[in-house]
Amino acid sequence: MTARLSLGRRVIAALALPILALGALTACGADEETGTAGGDTTRTLKVGYISGTSLGPAFVADALGCYRDAGLTVEFEPIKNPADAIAFLATDKLDAYVGSPSAGMFNQVAKGAELKMVASLGSVNTPEGEAAPSGLFAAKSIKSVEELKGKRVALLGTVGSATSYLLGKSLEAGGLTFSDVELVPLNSSDMVPALKNGGVEAALLFAPETQKAIDQDVAHALVDSKKAYGQSTTAGIMYGPKLLKTDRAAGVSFLKANACAVKRFEGDWRKDAEIVKMLADFMKVPENTISGGGLYAFDTSLAINESTLTEMQEMFMKVDGTLTYTDVIPASKLVDDTIRTEAVGQA
Repeated sequence: MTARLSLGRRVIAALALPILALGALTACGADEETGTAGGDTTRTLKVGYISGTSLGPAFVADALGCYRDAGLTVEFEPIKNPADAIAFLATDKLDAYVGSPSAGMFNQVAKGAELKMVASLGSVNTPEGEAAPSGLFAAKSIKSVEELKGKRVALLGTVGSATSYLLGKSLEAGGLTFSDVELVPLNSSDMVPALKNGGVEAALLFAPETQKAIDQDVAHALVDSKKAYGQSTTAGIMYGPKLLKTDRAAGVSFLKANACAVKRFEGDWRKDAEIVKMLADFMKVPENTISGGGLYAFDTSLAINESTLTEMQEMFMKVDGTLTYTDVIPASKLVDDTIRTEAVGQA
């Protein structure tokens, strides 16, 4: 069943719900409009999402009134497996996906699917002196990346996910590759418990899970993520055929709403009590997990670092069976920047 989230009212326990089977999602091939009391109409969009602080503006835009002001009603669908989101996008079961690009996206585009990244969200490019909000964390007994050789390392999804890309960059800092460790796919919420009970020796964590690991004193950061990731940005927004072609106006409106929300994430947004509460309510975590957690940086232009998409493909090509093609797909086939430019007015 599709659940409509209204942060101004009550937040459903989205993260506790298993992702529904593909056939259970209703198709979004035609424009949906819902009449309002004043006789106006709003477009209804189905948006899949992976929960994470780096995607925060998309989650609080409802409570801030940004979606309403853009003429939109947004129905969020929690996604546990990023590959599902790509399949749903390609078949118009979802209009948009708030998450990260992946091998699944690249393979679908290689087959001719109409899927594009249209905006970026949070990154680890935080001010000097501020620790990165995500990264490779290990049990306290592990002192270096090199010590992970042969050990179990958790990640969201498998090789080919954005998480695996960040993990790969982190392993490289210690001269390791994916083949040097035992990869364990886990949901984000299961990683800290697995670190605590010894199920894994390390995990690629994202805020707010990073703060949970620190608060519970079960793990520590192994690498400086800001050095390992560089200017890479993987958190963002992807569109399927509907918002790219048949209803680009709705696509522009959705990015305008996100740009509206991003303005509240400038600087140290963790000190904004209203934003912290909205985000904590949506993600169903304590407010101090957000306010005391990692700081993601948000660019109000929503601009995409296209080189990240190239680097991801080059990394995944080294792992047999991850990509179904042999030549790197140019960024022009993976990104539609015209929607973002129209939405925020910046080239």
